[in-house]
Amino acid sequence: MDSTNEEARRRAETGAPHFTVIQARDQTAGRGRRGRAWVSAPGNLHASVVLRPDCSAGEAAQLSFVLALAIADALFQLSGGAANATCKWPNDLMVDGKKICGILLESASTSGGVIDWLVAGFGINIVMAPGQTEYPVTSLADQGVTGVTVDEALAAVCGSLEKRFAAWQQTGFVAIRSDWLGRAHGLGEPITVRLAHDSLRGRFVDMDDTGALVLDTGMVRRHISAGDVFFD
Repeated sequence: MDSTNEEARRRAETGAPHFTVIQARDQTAGRGRRGRAWVSAPGNLHASVVLRPDCSAGEAAQLSFVLALAIADALFQLSGGAANATCKWPNDLMVDGKKICGILLESASTSGGVIDWLVAGFGINIVMAPGQTEYPVTSLADQGVTGVTVDEALAAVCGSLEKRFAAWQQTGFVAIRSDWLGRAHGLGEPITVRLAHDSLRGRFVDMDDTGALVLDTGMVRRHISAGDVFFD
């Protein structure tokens, strides 16, 4: 398979129902945010879920945080509490300060601005972490958690996602934001945010009710909707 997100997109465009799950043992063209290549090692989990949330594009962006919490729940369950993941804005999960999972959302809207479909892709390092990465990385195996299969991990994530998605639909983003901030990696710490054509330094002080990172530069508080975060 080229990538689970591409296959999920193709199926979504031809009417795949809500919560269709695509999983691949290997990907020939796995990718992350901004078109970055994603290393798809055998034994790790590579999957995408088709969602039909019936909401605006702005609201759909909240699903990155919904999925992050669902994966954090699943990692805790799979590891017996050993992998207590934190959430790195905007869409990574960390264990022991190292990346263990990445998330990629892609969507299409109707002419009325309502989301027609959303594909939530994610990759979890189960048996190995890729080398030569921009960030420190880890896997469940690196954390001493062995014997977890791809199928077990996928079932755990899907079960957690169903619960988190239902809660989001029922109560909105307030509780999701609160839970995410409770797991936020580096909250209150100095960071650098790399933007498309610039970089900003400051302290990560909050995530607002749209999902934007709030950066205190010492002069002003900036609300940042897209960027890459690096910790000092």
